Amino acid sequence: MKTRKLYKEFKELILVLMGFVLICMVNVAADVATTQATTLTPTNLILDYDSTYIDSNLRPGDSGVLQVVIKNTGLQPAEDVRVYIPGTADVSVNKRWDVGRIEPLGSKAVSTTISISKNAYIGLHTLQIRITYDGYDAEGDRENDQLTVWELPLRVYGAANFQIEAEKAIFYKGVTDKLVLKGTTKDGARDVSASLSSSCASIIGSAKSYIGDLGKGGDFKLEYLIQPNQPGICSLSLLMEYSDVSGNAMTETLSVGIDVQRYDVDFKIIDVVYKSLTPGNTTELTIKLSNMGSAVADDVSVTLDLTDPFTAIKSSERYIGDIKSHETKDIEFKILVDATADIKAYEIPLSIEYFDSSGTKREITKDIGIQVTGKPEIKVTLEEADFFTSGSKGKVTINVINKGFADVKFLNLKLLSTEQYDVLSSSETYIGNLDSDDTDSEEFEIQIKQVPPGRIPLKIEVSYKEKNSNVDHVDSMDVWLNVLSKEEYAQKKPTNGMVSLLITAIGALIGIIILILVIWFVYKLLTSLTGYLDRRLFKRRG
Repeated sequence: MKTRKLYKEFKELILVLMGFVLICMVNVAADVATTQATTLTPTNLILDYDSTYIDSNLRPGDSGVLQVVIKNTGLQPAEDVRVYIPGTADVSVNKRWDVGRIEPLGSKAVSTTISISKNAYIGLHTLQIRITYDGYDAEGDRENDQLTVWELPLRVYGAANFQIEAEKAIFYKGVTDKLVLKGTTKDGARDVSASLSSSCASIIGSAKSYIGDLGKGGDFKLEYLIQPNQPGICSLSLLMEYSDVSGNAMTETLSVGIDVQRYDVDFKIIDVVYKSLTPGNTTELTIKLSNMGSAVADDVSVTLDLTDPFTAIKSSERYIGDIKSHETKDIEFKILVDATADIKAYEIPLSIEYFDSSGTKREITKDIGIQVTGKPEIKVTLEEADFFTSGSKGKVTINVINKGFADVKFLNLKLLSTEQYDVLSSSETYIGNLDSDDTDSEEFEIQIKQVPPGRIPLKIEVSYKEKNSNVDHVDSMDVWLNVLSKEEYAQKKPTNGMVSLLITAIGALIGIIILILVIWFVYKLLTSLTGYLDRRLFKRRG
């Protein structure tokens, strides 16, 4: 009794330790999965505008320092990074750098001297920053020779009597807007007037403005209504007509550069975030929606067009409000996955309604993809078995059940021989596909070795693959078989002698029945014959 109690306590201790180890393994697996999900953010090199530096107040004929900072916002490194800044007609650069490696979330700076042409126009210029590199995608695969191009604005200030600057530099194609020019005069001027012209923008209203007299260092302000007609850098010419301090008639042409962009709303789905989706469960679904266009989208509403096997909890529509240019909003839904959902990827339409700058209601449709996952759960049971005792042969039927949500393929069932029994038939059988909530049965012939009465385990090995995966699974399981004592076996299953005796008795009984039938038939036949003869003889006598 004491030994049995110690064994029971030892067994309970082993179960507690196994539970603790299992919990630790689950936590470690979760941490590893989280780390992997984080580290698979792709390489992304950008121009860090906040850290990039250009000498201020550069004028035609000047030179200055340009420092460019390249930043890796991804969580994977960038290899073999090269930076090239080509020059323009008015700005001399033409410089290349081999930057090398940039670590995740790291940055590197390159510096050079730029020279402004003496004939450069006054206003906004643009330099191209061309970055090539080898990076890594979201799957961790290397992507060679990636190219990203950034534009760096550079303002050139006037070196003549007048200096001019636009109050804002960004305008939109086809949109009428106010151009405000702020200017100063170096030496002063009399009877000053300014005329604006451009080949890439229409001047709405009068193009000529009268300023009057300006003293040395005098300031002035001009306002025009313009409508740019093509995207890109647009150069406007401002003709200054005036008389200098000596009374000589003078003209001076100043150039103003503006950045013309397309005025539109451009929605992009940046990411779709959710925990695992399994049949019969609910989950939080977050869609990161960004307006990559240059215009504001007003009164935005988003509808998730859910169909079977998905159902929205509460509502499938969300009102977002306004989304500004380059603004990203998180849109959250709670959805239920039906218990009958197939394990596969689903495409769900996303309808976006908004009002544009003209007040027109617009609707666009995007698609998001989500994956419903599930695991097979293979179980085995002893469906049927002959009576067995020590040394006897017989048949057992094993039932295989898929209780999980995922279908399986290449299912193979094997009954292993042990020290308690031998498998006489083929020990292995191929089942193939087994759908979720489906079963299959296979029969084996075994012989029990010399074992005492009681329950013995039948050792079963099941191997398979998930239907949408090539991952191999091998599960070992037991089903229990009753081994009877000789007395119980004799009671439940007749011996060979008894069977022979029973067969003999049945055969004898059948023979007696047949004999009785034959005698009866002969008797009837004789009776009929003698009756016939009697009738014939009696008739003749009469």
